[in-house]
Amino acid sequence: MTFCDKEKQLIDSGTTCVDNKFILNYLPDAPDIRSAVYLLGLTLSESNGSDNSVETLAQKLGIQIADVISAYHYWEELGLVSVISDNPPHVIYLAQQQSTSALKKIKPSKYAKFSQAMQSVIEGRMITVNEYNEYYTFLENTTFEPDALVAVAKYCVELKGGSINYQYILTVARNLLTRGATTLAVVSESLDSQQKYDEDLKVVFKALGITRKFEHNDRQMYEKWTKELGFTLDVVKEVAKSAKSGGMNKLDNMLTEYYKKGALSLKEMQAYDKEKARLFDLARTINKTIGVYYQSLDPVVDEYIVNWVRKGYDDETLLAIAKYCFRSGIRNLAGLNAVIDKLYKNGVTSLTALDQYLAQLVAEDEKIKHVLQKAALDRRVTNSDRTLYRTWTETWNMPEDLVLYVAAKAAGTANPTAYVNRVLASYKQEGIATVAQAEEQAKQHAAEKPTANKPTTPPKKLIGGVEIQRRDYSDDELHSLFTALDDTEE
Repeated sequence: MTFCDKEKQLIDSGTTCVDNKFILNYLPDAPDIRSAVYLLGLTLSESNGSDNSVETLAQKLGIQIADVISAYHYWEELGLVSVISDNPPHVIYLAQQQSTSALKKIKPSKYAKFSQAMQSVIEGRMITVNEYNEYYTFLENTTFEPDALVAVAKYCVELKGGSINYQYILTVARNLLTRGATTLAVVSESLDSQQKYDEDLKVVFKALGITRKFEHNDRQMYEKWTKELGFTLDVVKEVAKSAKSGGMNKLDNMLTEYYKKGALSLKEMQAYDKEKARLFDLARTINKTIGVYYQSLDPVVDEYIVNWVRKGYDDETLLAIAKYCFRSGIRNLAGLNAVIDKLYKNGVTSLTALDQYLAQLVAEDEKIKHVLQKAALDRRVTNSDRTLYRTWTETWNMPEDLVLYVAAKAAGTANPTAYVNRVLASYKQEGIATVAQAEEQAKQHAAEKPTANKPTTPPKKLIGGVEIQRRDYSDDELHSLFTALDDTEE
């Protein structure tokens, strides 16, 4: 892939000359190095060979590749190029629009004193024109005082040495800017205050096994830990011992996590770590139970385990539910979570409650199975069956023996459950609530219309429940549970 390309409109124009709009509107006010990058890149864009590269452009101009990329971002803001990618570098020259927006001209003479002061601070190398332009642009676009920026440069040189690059200096300056530090007095005070942490940082670095010099970011992080988060040096040092492999960033993440969880003392941290380890072990066991694997358990704990525990589920209950899910074909965390949500809505949060709930469901299904058998239906209980049965027995208050009586009569019909529902609905309308009343009605109908009634099988006495062994249910029993849960209203 070439480094520089042209927009199709430019290619189709059949010219390689510089557009007059660029010369008139942009060139006079643009920093020299950025203009040079634009013009040389435009020339390179005509070639598809090896010379069309960011390395070639930087070498010919005697600047760094980073300076080339920075220049193109400058032109991108003006709508003259599109920076597709910084790594690998890829720039497309755009056709210039009819725009008269000109750049604000920055006269170097305005910052002559500043430029001299910066060069005296940065003794390890000569400051380039492009670098000065970056400083000028920053000062023009912010309220940062030139003397304050010189103070930042001096601070950075003390940290990094005389070869410090301008991006580092401007990064520190922008950070101070976000804190409202723009004057020499305030900037100096802020930088001096951070240097006082160096002795403490030596202790932290030793605990982390770090041998390099302090960075500005190191001081900022320590200031955050002690001022914003309220940790003491002793606490930071102890946490640092367990963050050795990850350095300052890992230590920052650990302390931030402790702060968010309200663990501010070593004792609270130890308790938090213990509970966190327990939750991770639980997540690992649940994943194994339902047959899934996650490379990282953090999202499992954060998204699922913590929420389940907050709802009041203990480890034993969660594992029992996970086992039931696996046996019922539910083998992912989302499905397990849906089951737990439905159980929670039904007030089932403990192992005892789960056993009782299952026993009730199974007992109800046994009754429904008996009804289906009476109706000559050889199949499993469905949610539709449960809904109808609850309507008959709970909403309409029909006794079980009456339901069985009607079910026997439904045997052989095209749709037995619909038949039972229709007949029981008529019973409710007519006030029939016993088998005796139903039989009496049948006799009356027979007398009115002499047709042989279909003999009915005397209703059997229905057992009200079954004995349930804890956490050892049959496949049919599990079917009762999970199909019933599917019927739970959201």
